[in-house]
Amino acid sequence: AARFQTFHYHLPPSLRGEVEPGHLVWIPFGAQEVQGIVVGPAISSPVETKAIDRLTRPQPVMTPAQLDMAFWIADYYVAPISEAVKLFLTPGLLSKSGEPPKVRAKREEQIELLIDPTSIRESLLGLKHSNKQAQVLATLLTPPYRAWSLKELRTACNLSLKGPISTLSTLQEKELVRVSDKKVNLAQPPESAEDAILALKGVSKYEPVLQALAHAAAPMWKTDLYAKVDTNLDSLRKLQDAGLIRLEHKVRYRDPLGGRIYPRSHPPTLTDQQQHVWDEIRATCFPVDASETNNLDPKKDSLASSSIRSAGFLLHGATGSGKTEIYLRAIAETLARNRQAIVLVPEIALTPQTVARFAGRFPDRVSVIHSGLNASQRYDVWRRTRDGQIDVIVGARSALFSPLPRLGLIIVDEEHESTYKQDTDEWGSFTVFYDARTLATRLAAATGSALIFGTATPSLDSYHAAQRGKLTLLEMPDRVMGHGKLDDTRPGEVAGPPAPPAYAALPPVEIVDMRQELRAGNRSIFSRSLQSELHAVLDAGEQAILFLNRRGTHSFVICRDCGFVTECARCETPLTYHERAAQLICHRCNAREPIPEHCPACRSHRIRFFGTGTQRIEELVSQIAPRARLLRWDRDTTGRKGSHEQILDRFASHEADVLIGTQMIAKGLDLPLVTLVGVVAADVGLYLPDFRGPERTFQLLTQVAGRAGRSRRGGHVIFQSYTPQHYALQAAAGHDYHAFYQREMDFRREQQYPPVSRLARLIFWHKKLETVEEQTDRMMRNLQLRTEEIGIWGDGVDLLGPAPAPYARFRSYYRWQIIIRTTDPSAFLHGIDIPFGWRVDVDPVSMM
Repeated sequence: AARFQTFHYHLPPSLRGEVEPGHLVWIPFGAQEVQGIVVGPAISSPVETKAIDRLTRPQPVMTPAQLDMAFWIADYYVAPISEAVKLFLTPGLLSKSGEPPKVRAKREEQIELLIDPTSIRESLLGLKHSNKQAQVLATLLTPPYRAWSLKELRTACNLSLKGPISTLSTLQEKELVRVSDKKVNLAQPPESAEDAILALKGVSKYEPVLQALAHAAAPMWKTDLYAKVDTNLDSLRKLQDAGLIRLEHKVRYRDPLGGRIYPRSHPPTLTDQQQHVWDEIRATCFPVDASETNNLDPKKDSLASSSIRSAGFLLHGATGSGKTEIYLRAIAETLARNRQAIVLVPEIALTPQTVARFAGRFPDRVSVIHSGLNASQRYDVWRRTRDGQIDVIVGARSALFSPLPRLGLIIVDEEHESTYKQDTDEWGSFTVFYDARTLATRLAAATGSALIFGTATPSLDSYHAAQRGKLTLLEMPDRVMGHGKLDDTRPGEVAGPPAPPAYAALPPVEIVDMRQELRAGNRSIFSRSLQSELHAVLDAGEQAILFLNRRGTHSFVICRDCGFVTECARCETPLTYHERAAQLICHRCNAREPIPEHCPACRSHRIRFFGTGTQRIEELVSQIAPRARLLRWDRDTTGRKGSHEQILDRFASHEADVLIGTQMIAKGLDLPLVTLVGVVAADVGLYLPDFRGPERTFQLLTQVAGRAGRSRRGGHVIFQSYTPQHYALQAAAGHDYHAFYQREMDFRREQQYPPVSRLARLIFWHKKLETVEEQTDRMMRNLQLRTEEIGIWGDGVDLLGPAPAPYARFRSYYRWQIIIRTTDPSAFLHGIDIPFGWRVDVDPVSMM
């Protein structure tokens, strides 16, 4: 299809020698003028070409390495090259013809003090002014202080014959001077006289401005000065005219970390497991004599002559085993070689805590990229990164497209998370459904960078790759305790001396059979064990996390007479009851409906709510533990900018006792006062129509269990389940990844599911069911012909479908799918015409 093509243009004489691959240009395209990226020269063109109109920006917006990466992405994910290129362009960079760019550089006055900070008052006193009273006082203040005659004052201040009389009379009334025997003296101390002069001249309002500039460590931006001092641009210009300050227009970067101060941190002593892992990474990727780096300051020194060897590692470390310290040391070695690093985290929620750790170790060298930033902030981070002003980028998957010119290290933290897969589900979207882990592997190889995947629960794909030698497996099975700080210090307490590194046991996990709870007469959503442990935690002044893998108050609304379930008319999925909003909400398309008073099917009034959500848990905890201070952390409470960080800060500073949340709280958070984690419904996800359900459940339970017992206080974890015997729950309770891996891989081999094979998922969308059936049948015939053409029909390629997707409707669109199972789905799909309306997902992480 045309959307997969590049287009040919020629350079006019005015642009020859000016345009390079990666330049953003304006071009004629049909009857319109559009923007395009120059991807490279062509030997010939199949059609007569038009000329490029002009450059959009003087510098290329993509590097040659990024262009190569974009073509690889388009090829691997069977995606339009234009969409692959867009991944590397910061939001707001593109604009329509005749419109200004959506984002541009911000220019603002920067104010610099030009005088000695100790001479501010003297400089202000010296400002020229026609006020005669001020002149008289200034003359009397001239050292050495003495009495002046009227004649001397008249001459010094250029006063008329009667001038001194009227001026001195006014000053006497203000008790500023004393006149006796035709001699004039100051009536107040010199300091008071100086204040009076500043007031008389009208320049006292300037003193706070100069004092603020004097106390600043560097020239101040105008808006920052306005926030500190009540002044205006007219006053600043008068100070500039007087030669006291300089106003200069400069580009001001909108730094997402601007104004934040992170405590400096220093490398702690490593445990023997950490030391073993670090020695292997350093010897493989950073070969250099240890004596050269013992006291290396990565801000100043450089080992540019020492190259970085490209290699990939899977760091399998228990929760709390100290993986972050390995990351920090790898970054320090990378910066020492004048190279740069990318650190990927799976969620925005993890970014604040992660940034604090990295910015504390590498001050002024770290920035962030994630969807929580506005377009202006992302644009400025992109520009600073392209210009080499940032050395470490921390962020979600989009951070991988940062234009770091000297990339030397890529770290993927919590690599098991499915959020690394771009999985936006929209009709008509040509979004590239890429996996950041796959791209990180490719980018590391292309740039000669080291690659570290880190997690306590590796994805089966990564662990299988390590078993086959594609990644080097490094393991740290034990949790670190102490680790150079008293990490269970409460707010207001004074930390003791750093504790030597030591190991601690992972928290014990109890699986409660909720069927037995029902038989015992307990109909609460909380088991007796969980209620007892929660009260014990509150009595001890500690904290608890209650985890639920869903939102809202109830899962669905059902009629108890006829069984009718209220569904979204556009998506055919049950609507969720939200008590505070007093509405039924679809969690797929956000459609909202009022709560029914009677059943739409049988008119019965026996409408009931079934299921449990975070709001309901919050209410029940308030009932059983009224003294507990509660916080809720889910998508409903994190819609505002900065809300993730605010909730985390409040809980970390012990402003709440119980944190109730969904998947966000299961990922990488270090909360030392948490001694209890309760999983309200551990079964969620086990029986979804997705072969990865048990894997996700095991990972989620293991990760959320790891939030407990991260200090010397210890911890306890409770899984509540109706299927306690399931192997995923049993392995998670025993913190036994290897047992889960062996059991799950047996199932994957039997069914020929990834990582034993690879999949591609083709989904067609349309509002008419007949069109969906017709198009999917046509695609299935094309795929069958393709298998016959390449001669492997029935031998290496399986075609499953067409059939309705698990969510068969979404926002009024019908969704049908075809599954391709083969060793190389990308190669198989090349040559297949994929019309508009189809979504192609190579290596899908979700089958929903």
